[in-house]
Amino acid sequence: MANTINANLQNNIIAQSALEQFTSILAPLNAFSTSFNDEAADRGKTISIPTISNTSSTSTFAGTYSSADTTLNSTQITLDQHLFVSWHITDTEWSQSSSVELQRFGYQKGGDLAKAVFQNVLDVVKGANYTKKVEVTAGNFDADEVADLREDGLDANLYPDQCALVLQNTYFTSLLKDTDISHAMNYGSAEVVQGGRVPSLFGIKDIYESNSIPDNSDDLKGFYCHPSCLAVAMRYLEPTNTSGYISARRLTDEASGIVMGYREFYEESTGTQTAVLECVFGKTVALADNLIRIKTP
Repeated sequence: MANTINANLQNNIIAQSALEQFTSILAPLNAFSTSFNDEAADRGKTISIPTISNTSSTSTFAGTYSSADTTLNSTQITLDQHLFVSWHITDTEWSQSSSVELQRFGYQKGGDLAKAVFQNVLDVVKGANYTKKVEVTAGNFDADEVADLREDGLDANLYPDQCALVLQNTYFTSLLKDTDISHAMNYGSAEVVQGGRVPSLFGIKDIYESNSIPDNSDDLKGFYCHPSCLAVAMRYLEPTNTSGYISARRLTDEASGIVMGYREFYEESTGTQTAVLECVFGKTVALADNLIRIKTP
């Protein structure tokens, strides 16, 4: 007798695996100033988010503590982006699905949505908004290039422990192949060899690999940045009426606050169940001098 999986459990398997992949692909968004939480908000709402800039000035005390410069800015983000993925499945298909197949399906759908969201956010990372850049091929991108980026950042008072490096996968692979990095004993960690990760380099605490960087006319292959360069907000879009849904709920990653919505409804006449994963978010350029684009020559 074949094993069957309860329909509610099927939905949970898909939703949780989708959230896991969604959160994983969107991890590089932590390079920016973010406001992620699962409170409900309508599309079009404005979110205020602090962006702490790099500063370089101090004052000599002369009888007053009056502020010499502004170090905490507030950036306004409009939740004007609404992306979704959907799928449908028949009663027969439900009954024949294994938990492994459902997990894989959830990963795929969560990944599809995350890639679209990430590329939408990076659509503003262009020369028109961020003029600083370095030009280098993937084959020539190595630890020395990272050190040069670090130096350029420090010259602009962007301290490496507050910055992040996000790289297209071919450029990240070049780092993995760099013998100064890949040799585990020299690096002091086995993560490069065993996990394919570069957790930190030259004091840069966050280094991300992504295969979702948009292939645009600017030939963007990555960037080195301080969080104040760009601001991103994400909220849950709550249905005004849930009577027509089997399920309508938020899916939230507790660690990051990243959230997406899940909706599910059933068409009795066709025996077809449809599900939707959606994300409502917004982004805006903040301090444009605090990001260095990496592009091909």
